[in-house]
Amino acid sequence: MIRLPVLRLTAAVMGLIIGLSGCSGVDSAESTPSPRASSSPPADEVAANGPLVGAPALIPDEQACAAAEGNAPWYPTIAAFEVHDSNRTHRYACAHFEGGPSNNQVFAHSSDQVYTTPYNIVDRGPDELYVYGGGYGDNPAASGSFVSRVEPGTFNEVWRRVLINTDATDEWDYPGVLNTLADGSLVVIYGYHIARIDPTTGNVLARTALPTGQSAPRDTAYNGYDAFPDGTIVAKTVNRQPGCTEQGFSAFLDCPDPTATAPSIMVAIDPKTLQVVSQVTLPEMMGGRLTTTTFNGSQAIYLPGTSKLYRYTYQNGALARDPGWGPVSYLQNGQTAASAMAVINDHVVAMTNGGKPTSTPMSVVAVSQADSTDVASVQPFASSGTKQSFIPSMVSVDPENNRVYAMDAGAGKLAGLDLANGTLSVAWTQDQTTLSFTTLLGPKDQRVLVGTDIPVKFFQGLKTYDTEQVVWRDARTGTELARSSQLPKMTQGILVTPGYAGLQYFLTADGHVIGLQVAPKPVSASTSASPTASPTASTPPGPSGSSSAPAPATPGSATASP
Repeated sequence: MIRLPVLRLTAAVMGLIIGLSGCSGVDSAESTPSPRASSSPPADEVAANGPLVGAPALIPDEQACAAAEGNAPWYPTIAAFEVHDSNRTHRYACAHFEGGPSNNQVFAHSSDQVYTTPYNIVDRGPDELYVYGGGYGDNPAASGSFVSRVEPGTFNEVWRRVLINTDATDEWDYPGVLNTLADGSLVVIYGYHIARIDPTTGNVLARTALPTGQSAPRDTAYNGYDAFPDGTIVAKTVNRQPGCTEQGFSAFLDCPDPTATAPSIMVAIDPKTLQVVSQVTLPEMMGGRLTTTTFNGSQAIYLPGTSKLYRYTYQNGALARDPGWGPVSYLQNGQTAASAMAVINDHVVAMTNGGKPTSTPMSVVAVSQADSTDVASVQPFASSGTKQSFIPSMVSVDPENNRVYAMDAGAGKLAGLDLANGTLSVAWTQDQTTLSFTTLLGPKDQRVLVGTDIPVKFFQGLKTYDTEQVVWRDARTGTELARSSQLPKMTQGILVTPGYAGLQYFLTADGHVIGLQVAPKPVSASTSASPTASPTASTPPGPSGSSSAPAPATPGSATASP
């Protein structure tokens, strides 16, 4: 079970939360059945009574949509990159929400096999799913990163490629990421290595040991990667205190002095050869994930530091600090660092308070890519009355609708924010407590926001919870569309990942893959409560086809801002 000693983080390592922390005890690192966190299956799993296939008739249109999307340099499919695109929007426009405007039910199916500390799931089309896990070394069952191909529906393992045993190498086991590049190859980064995996056999086709800068290899990990449209991969390191033996995220909490680390380095990598083509040392050890984009013909990389936002460029094969942008001071007194930045049209957006809990309300900050002195900020939950603010994840953004989605686990709030004319304003707020990312799915005028809700009433409950629900909302109004039953808690700092045929995937801290399917309740069931169905939702404008005006607000529905 996750300890939340994040409460002890110092300002210098607050950004290390990264929206990634979270591991929970599992009984085996092998792909065998495992006892669940709960002694009884979730109600939605009972209702499904077996594997889910979703709505297969949707698949041809989803494939055509993904092929036309232009999401370079990622494979043309729904979930090729950990958060869909290099701008880190979390927006899956080709995915479907199959529920109706009201009276929906949720079905769930969980893998029998264990995928220890799963971090992310990607696909290469509707018939191929791949799980990356094993990187949370502070879980006793985790002994190093692996990639598994799993069968859609059942989530049975087809093959597993163990990449490293950090117990044997005496190295830091910390999560990287798996993504699918445009040519269909699987590229995984873990520790200080990057590798290409054969999607059919799981064989390692190429592997490179990456530089570690001033940090010893045993104390260095690359926390994921991003890439430019031409395929160039960009990645950066996080570092453990020299001499410390703490594993996983615990290195940032339990080493004698977690701040006594070398600065991060950032590298550019050729996607074909996996060789480093450029390297720079960053101003500090940066825990947050980097974000790449192309702006005005220039390839840019954005990074959140402990008190400033930075931009680097990649031009003519070389990484360099951009002297014409920032660094931008973005924190108010008492706030802590952001975990990552997202790109929304001409702006980059971050939300604060990703470090130790603070009494200062969190802010959402938008900075113009054209002029780093043009900064907008709003505190959407300042009037909530909460005594603590804490959110180790990042925003989601919808460039087509100029909308930003933010949350605060301390306040127990979720909000939709409008970004217009360089100004941020609150569109709606809702009570919902999550430590993880949110997800956007569906087309522009039917956007659905997906996130988890932790069943706690007080901040201290975030230390001990073991279940959470998935909630689907109309992204425009915040009105609830559907809610799952209580599920084993998700690995923190990841997202509910959309798949084909209207399915979504939920990776649990106890090592299982759960498939989720939302559907309208049968007419016969909508007039009476079902003992196995999830709670129904109030009636919003239908994001899955209905364009009617929103129903009057009801108790529990979204609250519109003035």
